[in-house]
Amino acid sequence: MVFWADMPAQRTPPGVLACALVASALLAAASPARAGGFAVPEVGVRRTGMGAVIGRPDEPSAVYHNPAGLTLLEGTRLYVSFGAGLLQSEMRLRPWAGSDRFITQPVDSSGYYPSASPKIAIGLIPMIVATTSLWRDRLYGALSFSVPNGTGSILPADGVTRYHLITGYLITGLWSGTVAWRALPWLSVGAGVGAMYVRIYGRRLFFPIVNGEDYSNFLGSKTELTMSGSDVVPNWTVGLLGRPHPRVSLGMTVIGRSDVTLEGPVKVKLGDDALMQTTLSGSQRTGVVIPWTLLAGANVDVTRHVEVGAEFRYYFYHDYRSQHTDLTGIELITELDTPKNYTDSWQIAGGVRVHSLPRVPALDLMAGAHYDITPAPPQTVSLDQPTFTHLGFRFGARYTLRDRYRLGFSYTRYWYLVPTTEGSLTTPPTNFKGKGANNILTVSFEAVLGRGLGQMWRRTTAAHPAPATAPPPPSPRPPASTATPASTPAPASTPAPASTQPGT
Repeated sequence: MVFWADMPAQRTPPGVLACALVASALLAAASPARAGGFAVPEVGVRRTGMGAVIGRPDEPSAVYHNPAGLTLLEGTRLYVSFGAGLLQSEMRLRPWAGSDRFITQPVDSSGYYPSASPKIAIGLIPMIVATTSLWRDRLYGALSFSVPNGTGSILPADGVTRYHLITGYLITGLWSGTVAWRALPWLSVGAGVGAMYVRIYGRRLFFPIVNGEDYSNFLGSKTELTMSGSDVVPNWTVGLLGRPHPRVSLGMTVIGRSDVTLEGPVKVKLGDDALMQTTLSGSQRTGVVIPWTLLAGANVDVTRHVEVGAEFRYYFYHDYRSQHTDLTGIELITELDTPKNYTDSWQIAGGVRVHSLPRVPALDLMAGAHYDITPAPPQTVSLDQPTFTHLGFRFGARYTLRDRYRLGFSYTRYWYLVPTTEGSLTTPPTNFKGKGANNILTVSFEAVLGRGLGQMWRRTTAAHPAPATAPPPPSPRPPASTATPASTPAPASTPAPASTQPGT
């Protein structure tokens, strides 16, 4: 930061300095990324077990991946899925200017502090969906709630990372309503609209040396910074699902961009070694981008029992070049910008499913892999929201009971390709090397509760038809004594009322 480089230390209020650094901490936070990083966007066992769901979304998690897949689900269904990501990471920070005055841990011969790992690092991914067929096996609908992004970590309060992060979390909740229409026997379209809730929180210590100026006489070395922000924004998804050949299915999905404004408090609690013990407060509004996303996939039945699939996901992060923050309640500083320099990112995934085996026809077995490119350059990565290119492997199984219930389980493993970072733009610098992995366990339960609402309506209508209009009575016969002319045909017999005819 350059805002205070020319300010004499004795004239600068401690509160201004501390709150200003809080602002710089906000700028280090990355956006809630869908690709790369420790975020956990894996939803549903078809996705977490096989990796290829866009081209054949055959479970209610289709509302998240490809809403047109609802046309594959007859009847009324309830789907519950829960995933847990158990993160493993180890980072070694490089010292920065002045850090040796406050961090007493030794620096090794390669120039790094001892390795640091979170005490707790976890991601939770719940989902609940209710689906039904609405009209003539052509119109389908669903209501759903999911948390596609819910991660948090706690690091040692006295560790070498305490000036970067002590506690942080990110939560994204998604409520949506979805409809799908079978336009042709081989083509379906679907769309979902809803609201997305985003919340972030971070806590760390204030590093008291700014641009070479030492403010520890005022603020000490234990001043604590906390920030939080949240927003609710609209969200929409559109999908296509086609079957050009009985053995081939193709899918495509577009997810709309969301411009999120995270608004909330920032607080500075001066430590016991500061000039005074007090808590200073302000507020912030920070804009982040969740980008346009394009997804495409194809699945092929190579035999009666073997299906293979692949999908491609592309994230348009190139618009996220910088992050803007508006500040209130903080003297001298009203807005700040920091470079992000994100680029577009992508993921490719594929897998195989074995199903309908003669001895165990109710069992599905799945396996797959993926490769994911991060959108963030290493110089903007922070411990608040690290994001790295990674490889992944997955396997899973689903089992159907009594043709009404389906149980699912999957295991996914990420290996993060963590680069050695130099030239960090964060405050303080986050120059480091490390390694990381993520273990995601997912279970699901799906139940067919009965007929769809449209089928129930048709059945009710058929059981209670509207009364038919009786035909008019026949003309009266002429009196018996009146002879019927030979040229006049005999009157036809009176038909039975419509309500008594067979098959009505």
